[in-house]
Amino acid sequence: MTACLGETPIMLSPRERLLRNLDWNLLYTFLVIVEESSITGAARRLSLSQPSVSNALKRLEEHLGMRLIQRRKGMFALTEQGLRVYEYVSSAGSIMEQMAEQFAGEAGAVLGELQIQVASHVSCRPFDAALLRFHQQYPNVLISLSSEPSAHIVDAVAQDRLHIGISNKKTAQTGLHFDLLGYEQMAFYCGPTHPLFGRRDLTSADLRGLSYVSFESDQPGEGLSAVNNVRAEQQFWGRLVAVSPNEEEIRRLILAGLGFGALTVEGAKPFVAQNLLFQLPPYDELPVNEVYLVTPENQLLSDVEQLFIALLRDAAVDEVRERYFRG
Repeated sequence: MTACLGETPIMLSPRERLLRNLDWNLLYTFLVIVEESSITGAARRLSLSQPSVSNALKRLEEHLGMRLIQRRKGMFALTEQGLRVYEYVSSAGSIMEQMAEQFAGEAGAVLGELQIQVASHVSCRPFDAALLRFHQQYPNVLISLSSEPSAHIVDAVAQDRLHIGISNKKTAQTGLHFDLLGYEQMAFYCGPTHPLFGRRDLTSADLRGLSYVSFESDQPGEGLSAVNNVRAEQQFWGRLVAVSPNEEEIRRLILAGLGFGALTVEGAKPFVAQNLLFQLPPYDELPVNEVYLVTPENQLLSDVEQLFIALLRDAAVDEVRERYFRG
């Protein structure tokens, strides 16, 4: 028999395992449901959707392994186990409320971490504005940004591994909510060593058959399908020589001279000004991508997440007013 190195895993008792895995958010939601005597009333008080509240109750019942509330049309009643759980949660809630009042009064600050995934090429003024406002209002919150392809972001939100995503992709998928934040425009560029660099007499026909550098999501049905559509219309079917999910790496490949490729117009501007990138045809009817905020419909969000989402939605409305309704 082979001896195992390292520490022996500690086996938790059912009681210890239950205590370790208890989710206060679920308990608090249950407390509010009982106090409001309805899912609808609890959803209104918590500023959540009814499916979110129902899902929280279901998860708590599954975790405890017992039915807490009898729910039938015109009937709402606690089970015997539900009454006992309510009494315990109510007592714990009073203690938690006293603690929250004490420490909130002392600190007076929102704490925590805000995790966001964003498609690397996204250019979105409302998102930038919301990040600044959020940091100014809640400077003690750590903002964690990571870059992923749009399809990965949507999947992460759908699987409850992420609650806030900024994506170019929208899907008709149950449990997801998409807010349109705005649009980003892209164009085709080449680097200084490319044979078309600096030429002013170009047409789209000059790009046909040339090597191409592509985002992973530059394909039908993905986040950059608008770019793929323009390439199809212009018959840009040259050899694909490199791919990346990251705009910085796509730009690196273009600057290195591997081929031409699509970049956001805003992101390319400083490189065009330095004569490092050169815009290629077509110059009209450029690819336009929609930018979405992706959030879950049926998951409880943290206070930090709710605060940022509210700021981002307000920033999107401000952008529309600024762009279309002010002289």
